[in-house]
Amino acid sequence: MTNRDLLLLTAPVAGLVLLGVVPPTDGRSLCPIALITGIACPGCGMTRAVAHLIRGDMAAALTYHPIVIPVLALAAVAWGWFLLWRLGRAGPVPRRWLNTTILASAVALVAVWVVRLTSGTLPPV
Repeated sequence: MTNRDLLLLTAPVAGLVLLGVVPPTDGRSLCPIALITGIACPGCGMTRAVAHLIRGDMAAALTYHPIVIPVLALAAVAWGWFLLWRLGRAGPVPRRWLNTTILASAVALVAVWVVRLTSGTLPPV
C-alpha cells in the first residue's frame, strides 16, 4: 500500500472526526464561489450539514443541505469500493456506472440549488 493509498483511505475518517470535534458555525463561508458571487453554490452548506448530522441534529443538517444523506451514502459506498479495490477484492468501478452516478449527482445538486435559490432557502454565505 502506497502513501497515496493510505491518505485516500484515512482522509475521510480524519475529516469526519474533525467535523465531529470542531463545532459547526454560522460564520462566513469558505466557498470561493459564494465569496465572489455572494450567492451560495450548489454544494454550499454540505460541510455544515455533515457536522450537524454527526452530532445527531438531523433537522439542522437537512436545513443546511437537503440531500446530505444521499451524498454521504454515495461517498461511503465509493470509499468502501475503493477500499475493496485496493485490497484486490473488487474490480474498478465500471465507467458507465461512474459516469451515470456523477451526472445524476450533478443534476440533483443543481436541481436542489435552483429550488432553494427560488424559494430563498439557501444557506447563509
